[in-house]
Amino acid sequence: MVTIVDVANAAGVSRMTVSRAINNSGYVSAEARERIEEAIKRLNYKPNLVAKALATRQQKTLAYVMVNISDPFHNLVKQGFESVSYHRSYTSIMCDVHSAERQQDYIDSFQENRTGGVAFHHLAITKEQTDILEQSGISCVLIDNEWEVPGVSSVNTDNIGGAKMAVAHLYERGCRRIGCIHGVLEQYQSEAPIPYEDTFQFKIWQQRTKGFREAMEAHDLQPACFFTCNGRAEIAEKRSAEIVDAIVSMKEKPDALYCENDVIALAILKRFQEHHIRVPEQIALIGHDGLDMVKMLHPEITTIAQPRYETGRAAAELLIDRIENKKAPEKIMLYPTLQMGETT
Repeated sequence: MVTIVDVANAAGVSRMTVSRAINNSGYVSAEARERIEEAIKRLNYKPNLVAKALATRQQKTLAYVMVNISDPFHNLVKQGFESVSYHRSYTSIMCDVHSAERQQDYIDSFQENRTGGVAFHHLAITKEQTDILEQSGISCVLIDNEWEVPGVSSVNTDNIGGAKMAVAHLYERGCRRIGCIHGVLEQYQSEAPIPYEDTFQFKIWQQRTKGFREAMEAHDLQPACFFTCNGRAEIAEKRSAEIVDAIVSMKEKPDALYCENDVIALAILKRFQEHHIRVPEQIALIGHDGLDMVKMLHPEITTIAQPRYETGRAAAELLIDRIENKKAPEKIMLYPTLQMGETT
């Protein structure tokens, strides 16, 4: 195994000079730096990151933690997160949280392994938890967390504005009887086991429903209907049949539906097709999130696209700036865009 001493000998400099060059931590002449870089390349030297972490108490590893790794929303977020990590010489790992116990296990593991920074996405992280990590030297960023945590960097998306954009688009297309299909707005009591993400994750649904109501009021319209569904495919698949059956039986049917995420919109579109209801001729349909799969159908679903890749990039940049430059916590708001399809 090639060591830093081997590089120093090959370059004709001291071990400390090589260390300063690698870590950009002190003066190294241009001539010496050139010899060191040539020696590193020729010997294929790989710095011992574990030893460096022990010496500097800074591990160049970032963790992206989300609930439900199978959720198609997270793929572009992780790509953006990984892209920044790679280009700034950090390693990124993905962690799937599916229980409160697993979440705590990860927090403990981050401390034990001196992880550099952690981005928590779509979770219900508390101030106490971020304090524990920050006190251990681990920077934190919260992405669309269930609630605001003071003193911690965050990346949020404008869910209220996105819902208003959906209503405005439907209104421009001539729709006036607009209904809304949302997720679970608050925790309910049940003796049956409740999926972990259904014990929180209410804020996004609440914000999108609020935006829908405010937009309808601004256009002097009354909502045509409200239905509760679920953003997870296995539940939306079943619940969508009940919703469409109810819509079909309505005397005053809606001429448009705002589905508060694309999984719901996909399930509803399938049921409409089973009932031979033409979209958008008989009823318009718009989703929210901008998942890749909405482009793979006919008709292609119009949706409010979340800036998922940019979300991951912003989270990683915040973490690295805090780790390397001790930058103060920052809160970033990102904005969605209308992604035109064929259902409106």
